[in-house]
This record gives sequence, structure tokens and C-alpha cells, in this order.
Amino acid sequence: MVLGWYLLVYLIVRPLADAPVVDSWVYAHAVEFFRQTGRIQFAGFSQATPALQVLYGAAWSRVFGGSAASLDLSVAVLGAIGGLLFYALARRCGAAGWPAVLATALLIANPCYLFMSFSFMTEIPFLALLLAAHLAFAQAREAESRWLWLSALIVVLAFMVRPFAVAAIAGSAAAVLISDRGKRWPDAFDRAVGMIAPFAGGLALCVLGWIWLTRFNPEPWMLRRSEHRLRQFFAVSPAIYVRGGLIGPIFYLGVVLSPLALPHLLTTAWRKGFAIGASLFVAALVLTRLAPGAPATLELSCFAGWRNLLLLRGLPTRFFWEDGWARWPAMMLGAFGAAGLALAAISLGRLPRRGALAVILTAGVYWLGIIPLWFFNDRYYLVMVPAGCLLLALAPPPGMSARTMAAAGVIVLGLISIAGLYDHQRGLEVVVAARDALVRSGVPRSDIDAGYSLNGGDLYYCCESAAAVEQEKMAPQIPMITSGKLARYTIAGGPVRGTRIMRRISWPGPLGFGRREIYVLERIPAAKN
Repeated sequence: MVLGWYLLVYLIVRPLADAPVVDSWVYAHAVEFFRQTGRIQFAGFSQATPALQVLYGAAWSRVFGGSAASLDLSVAVLGAIGGLLFYALARRCGAAGWPAVLATALLIANPCYLFMSFSFMTEIPFLALLLAAHLAFAQAREAESRWLWLSALIVVLAFMVRPFAVAAIAGSAAAVLISDRGKRWPDAFDRAVGMIAPFAGGLALCVLGWIWLTRFNPEPWMLRRSEHRLRQFFAVSPAIYVRGGLIGPIFYLGVVLSPLALPHLLTTAWRKGFAIGASLFVAALVLTRLAPGAPATLELSCFAGWRNLLLLRGLPTRFFWEDGWARWPAMMLGAFGAAGLALAAISLGRLPRRGALAVILTAGVYWLGIIPLWFFNDRYYLVMVPAGCLLLALAPPPGMSARTMAAAGVIVLGLISIAGLYDHQRGLEVVVAARDALVRSGVPRSDIDAGYSLNGGDLYYCCESAAAVEQEKMAPQIPMITSGKLARYTIAGGPVRGTRIMRRISWPGPLGFGRREIYVLERIPAAKN
């Protein structure tokens, strides 16, 4: 199923645009820099230091080439592997065959999971390693320490993609302590120490890796800025944290897990479920009034492919469900989907097995970690999705009608995901063609604003320029990257003040329906920015 899904998606969206997706140009540059110099170094715009991903990308490039499309496919392979690992994990944790299949389909049909599977970014490589670590942990019995050491080693590898892997160390250690509670003290203590020791060693290796990446190599200035946010924790209204860090992720999980979560509202506990959903919805309404400037309650950047992903001037950065009347049905879906997830957790009746408990606790630790960093976005919430899928696999909705409803919901979600990916790839392809046409006409590339990702990929001069960017000494200034100035030519998602329209290019609209236009604009000489 997993391999067939990825093959189907590839056949539908191909050819992939040979252009970076979102921030993937940062990591593609690091791969090329490593191939040229043998050193691992990241551009200043990186908030991650995925050294292992650089090595993987360099190895892939040797065999399959280092184009943007090739690197994207290297991650698609990891996305498929992640789906297979999740299915094995669900089965190992006690899920029956059909619920495990549905939960796996729910994960790989997730719009963010699928979209990031075709981008050389860190989300999917990190998740694949995290799932592998969880599977090794779930495989371990009390006397099988080799699986625990393997799990800890994989966590260290995941840390070399994203530092958030330390959440798995805390989650696994907590799962050991909780699952051994109530046992005789000497035996339980000895067993707990033996099982936690590999993760203590893994934590030590993670610390050494962090020191190497950030102290003995140039530290990206964007990473330092993110770390600085921790010192400003109390400078932000509590309402923003509750809305963006608590209600936002709850609603996101409610939406993307709704195909398997909503059928739980059809059970005998429906009154309890509707009370939970209504309470969440009312809480969101209150917080919308208390913190109107907070991040969107329903942050779904990877839905429909363009907004917040294909970053062009003149293109709205908010979805239709984030403003006006349309946000209320979306918020309601998130509230009642979350209520269905809560009913699934209640229906378990007891704590899940140690392996499943580690997955759920890891997601909880991770959730707490992203709040002070203000990472209120579905790309960051994605790490918590496997825990929700696993919970729903362990507590599937009862009855054939509920299973039919769940399968239909997963299919709909998958169609939305494919449409969003197709929409983005075709739009990116149009932007690439417009850029190439201007270059062929004799326009210097530095005079063209082709959007965030293309500008970064084409004009940012790899890793050693990070210090120059920070000091604003880089020449020429890069539109949307190091400068807000209006370029001589702009490829935009709508008209921009101070320009004239040279050309309009039509392409499929949101979710593949309708049409929308990309504009090729020329700056009016007399206009000032």
C-alpha cells in the first residue's frame, strides 16, 4: 500500500519542478558545499543543523545527481520508508491488521507529510529516523538490551537531523519508569537502570554532537535568534501561548486525524465527545477575541500547496479558512476531531504497551519543547501526528459503518494532499519557466525576484556568506532573502504597486480546481520602494 501510494503520487505530480521547495535550498547548498570542500556548514538562514542529511544528500547525489528534483526524490524514498516503519510499529504495539493499515494510510495521506516527502527539508528524514528508533524500542524485551542500544543510536542519528530528537530520549526513559511502576523495588530499579542506560549514553552523544555543530563549526545566525527567544518567554501574552501553543496543535491534530477520530463520536459515548468538542470550540472563540494578533488558530500551511509555501510577492499568505466565515467550520472540524481523539484515548481503558507509551510521551515532550520557541506551524506539529495515528490504531472506531466512514475520510484527505502537491509543483514549474524566459532575454538573474525559494537557490552564495548576510555586506542584495527592495523584474502571485504587468500566466487553482494567474512584472523606473 505504502509503495503503491508513493508511486501513484509520483506519476501524478511528475515531472517534479527542478527548483527548491520552501527552505530546501539551504540544505541543498550545504550538500553542494560539502561535495566541494568536504566540510559541513550551513547558511545563516538555517534553524536546523542536519549534518546527517547533508551526508545522505551527498551520497545520493553521487549516484543520482544533485539537482533539486533528485534531492526531493531522495526524501520521497525516506517518506515511503517512514510509512512502512510506522505500520511495523503499530503492529508491534498491538494494533490489529486493518486498524494498522488505516492508521498508516492516515499518516502518509497527511498533506504536510506528503508535501514534505517531495522536498529536501528535514521533516521527513527526521520522522523516518524517529519512527525507526521507536520501532527498535518497541521491539526490545527486558533482556534484549541490544534493541535499546540500537534505539538510542538511531535517536542520536535523528538528533543529527533535528535536535528535537532528545524528546525521544525523555519519552523512552519515562515509558520505562511508568511501565515498571508497581513492581518489586530491587528488580524494577535494576531493570529500569539497565533500560535507561543506553539512552543516557545517547544523550551524552547528542550533547557532544551539538557542541561540534554549533561551537566548532560556524553557527547559523538564525539558530542563535531562535535560541534568543527562550529569554523572551515572558514577553509574550499567555493568551498567545494558549492559542498558538495549545489550542492550535489540538485543532491541527483534530483536523488531520479526523477521518479516524470523528467516527468515535458515533459510539455510545457521543454525549461526552460532543461536550469535549463544544468546549474546545468555545475556548477557541474566546481566545480569538483575547489574542487577535496571535498565530492562526488553524495553521495549515501545507494544505492546497501554495500559500505560505510558494512565497511570491503579491500572493496572499493566509488561507480562506483563516479569515471570515470559512474559519468557523474548519475550527469546528478541529474541535470535534480532537474530541474523537480524546474518546479513542479513553476507550483504551488502560495505559498502552511500553513501546506505544514511548511514542505518545515523546510527542508530549516535543509539544512542550516547541511552545517557548514559538514554532506554531503544521510543519512542526507534524512530529506529533504519528502518536495520534498510533493511538487511533490501538483504539479503532467500532463497527463496520465506522470503518467505512474512516476509510472514506482517509481517501478524501489523500486526494486533498495530492491536489496540494500537484498545485505547488505546477505553480513552481510556471515560475521557473518565467525566470528562464527572462534570463534568455538577457536580463541578469540578480535583477529578477522569482520568489523566496528560487531567489535563495539561485542567488544566495552558499554557506560561507552567512556572516556577510548578517552584516548586510552581501552584494547584490537578494530580493525576499537579504533585501525588501523591489527588483527590476518580479514574478508575482498578483499585481504589485510600482510595477507594470508584462505577462499573465494561468495555471490550476487551489486543490487543482479553477484557474489562478502568475504575473511577470516590470518595475516602473520612477517608482520608489
